[in-house]
Amino acid sequence: MVPGPAGAIPDEAVFAAGGLVRTAQQVHNRLWQELVPDGYTSPQFAVLHRLRMRPGIDQRTLCEALSLDKATVAELVTRMDQAGLVARERAADDARRNALRLTDEGRAAFLDLAPWVAQVQLHLSAALSPEEAGRFLHLMRTVAGVAPGAWISTAPAVVLIGLPADPSHIPGHLIRVAQQQHTRYWTDAVGTRLTSPQYGVLYRLAREPGIDQTTLAARVALAKAPTGEIVKRLVSRGEVRRTTDPHDGRRKLLTLTDEGLQVLYKVMPAVLDVQRRLTQDLRADELDELLGLLGRMSQA
Repeated sequence: MVPGPAGAIPDEAVFAAGGLVRTAQQVHNRLWQELVPDGYTSPQFAVLHRLRMRPGIDQRTLCEALSLDKATVAELVTRMDQAGLVARERAADDARRNALRLTDEGRAAFLDLAPWVAQVQLHLSAALSPEEAGRFLHLMRTVAGVAPGAWISTAPAVVLIGLPADPSHIPGHLIRVAQQQHTRYWTDAVGTRLTSPQYGVLYRLAREPGIDQTTLAARVALAKAPTGEIVKRLVSRGEVRRTTDPHDGRRKLLTLTDEGLQVLYKVMPAVLDVQRRLTQDLRADELDELLGLLGRMSQA
């Protein structure tokens, strides 16, 4: 057993930022799947949106606008090119650079989808007053490192129904970028062996040993299926133990093994550093405010 009492495990409030951003992103994904038609993904629509606002930009500029890595954007553009939504052409001022534009089909798809995407954003922030929504955008821009007004439209007379032209005013965009920041910090500090959701399971079982998988899924804000996969992997690695409930043979209870507790204690300083880096530009009162707003949005 790792030395130190269970009380040495920090209160969950110190880990709240990363967990709430992840939960808000899951809520955004769920709303997107429920409301946006035709199977378009959020990154695909983001490409349509940015190219409608700024036709003729190159792939590097698009990467910056989407806050996605080059490989991901390259794959997105290739697939949308093959689908007839995006066209590539040599830039007039640099033959080595490809300018990106929407095709007629791409522009039509954007106009069809924009009202539904606006509904996603409205549902996402429905629990907040207009003033609170404005504060949320301000605080999330700070966390995500997104400057307001940096994305000025060059397309004349672009009319969007309820959807801001500037992505820094779109809650879902800011949540996604913040989640990507969290993932990058996590990879740098913690590595790839233990994911953030896996850590969440270990931490929760250290705080509440002996809960069942359904309760665990609710505590870590994950659906039952992914929670089951995480538990299965952690059991196979010898970090979690499943036992039969003595009062209900159909119910399995989950506890950490000594090895699981060792893993938890070993990575905890790095996880704390991830949270610090994610919120380093917020004052303490701003962080408390953001956590409260994120918590309410995560109930959407």
